[in-house]
Amino acid sequence: MIRKRTTLTASERKQRAILALFGVVLLGAALGIGMLLWQYPGIPTKWAGMLGMFFQTADGLFPLFVEASGSALLFLLLLYLVGFSAVGQPFAMFLLGCYGICMGGAFQIQCSSGHVLLRSIALLFYFVPLSVLMVVGTRESIRFSRLFSVYSFRDEWADNMTHRFRMYCVRFLVLVGFLLLLALLYSVGFYAGHLSLVRW
Repeated sequence: MIRKRTTLTASERKQRAILALFGVVLLGAALGIGMLLWQYPGIPTKWAGMLGMFFQTADGLFPLFVEASGSALLFLLLLYLVGFSAVGQPFAMFLLGCYGICMGGAFQIQCSSGHVLLRSIALLFYFVPLSVLMVVGTRESIRFSRLFSVYSFRDEWADNMTHRFRMYCVRFLVLVGFLLLLALLYSVGFYAGHLSLVRW
């Protein structure tokens, strides 16, 4: 008789954790869109432009780069700092949800003025890879927060914790590097594509 496996392997647990984090992003995006669709008049909507109002800032490469990198860097920095808290895991999830809400708001505002399909595709080229970076950053923050909670109850700072701290910093530096590269490539591509559409 063959016994059914009731426990998940380490790779399966990682995959489910990643899918759950992407689910938080999508749930936040849906919430952000809904907040703008059913909001009361007079409620501030500046939060919806945190992650970049590209179609309103298409007059130069540097402003586009700032739009693409500014608030995203802030989210990564906050995720990095939350990892040093022994109770930082729910806060990391909260930050990821806030990112999703801002992303949904950015979609809603920029696509509500027309050309929904074209604008959605253009924004997805930025938000899909950015969401991957945010999910990876959240996962690293949660991991280090768990380690920090374990070692915070010990009297001595273990040698392997020092190594993990260095690796934690290196991983976030790599994420920042990828983010800046994404912002640069997207701002150049968006600017070139916008110029071509205007001329056409």
